[in-house]
Amino acid sequence: MTKRFGKKALTGIFALLLAGCGVVGSSAPELPIETSFSFTNLSLTMYAQLALRPSSDGDAADYFTTPLLAPGVTYRRRFLETLDEACPERLDLRVLLFSRVNEDVPIGLDVGEAVQEVPVVAGAVADVPACDGPVVETYTIVNWDAPSGTAMVKLAQATPVEELIRSLDLFPNLDAAWEIEGVASGMENVPPQTLAEVDPIEGRVITADGTGVGNIGVLLRSRFRVRLTDDDATNDPDAGFGDPIDFVVTDTDGTFQFDRPPGAYRIEAFSDDFAFRPASTDVESPVDTLWFVAEPIAP
Repeated sequence: MTKRFGKKALTGIFALLLAGCGVVGSSAPELPIETSFSFTNLSLTMYAQLALRPSSDGDAADYFTTPLLAPGVTYRRRFLETLDEACPERLDLRVLLFSRVNEDVPIGLDVGEAVQEVPVVAGAVADVPACDGPVVETYTIVNWDAPSGTAMVKLAQATPVEELIRSLDLFPNLDAAWEIEGVASGMENVPPQTLAEVDPIEGRVITADGTGVGNIGVLLRSRFRVRLTDDDATNDPDAGFGDPIDFVVTDTDGTFQFDRPPGAYRIEAFSDDFAFRPASTDVESPVDTLWFVAEPIAP
């Protein structure tokens, strides 16, 4: 359930965040301040988890570890809740990828979505700029789809923080992405976390007069991304939506529901007897109720 705060409460929270970031008084115009991070898994088949800590805490400090993210899933959390710092200057990061136990079964149909007990890819990097310089509201960390046994992770995409990372030549490749190969020493036996909690994606298929249509198939596909260097936004061969990872059938009232964690998905309705408006819709959940209008196909 979404919490709602009054103006006075919001003002107080905002003031605390400013103090936590060392922003006071006349420096307020330097907003936005960085208050959160998001970790998105845009792999087609691999499950991913992230661990992070402020670099200033030293090598003995514990990492905060996210849940295990299925393809397409996004995990969002405030730094203050996670690391007890509103704006850590630099971060130590660990990313681990896990393969599915039943890889011969179509993804999404593996009961329990079980993964192997040890990572197939795992890497660590230290002293990555976060609030040490330009500041953004949300620090994005994205695991792209990559060849087997490797990972490619993009940090603070399309922000001034990315420009700083490039200027430091922290990741010397075309995409300025963190490239990981194999499993780093000491991370061979790190176990997977529990799966991220679901937040249902709900919708309804109706006719033009609002009548629900039952027995309509609905598919869910997850978003993937390979790289970000395409100049033409209308021609994006290195990104899209993969094979279906889940499907449901509408009930007699036309209602459907996917129990999936928040993330980037494409939802499609299909039937031999109806066409649909829209034919598909791309969402970043959690979202409001989705609607599809079913139009009978003439015999």
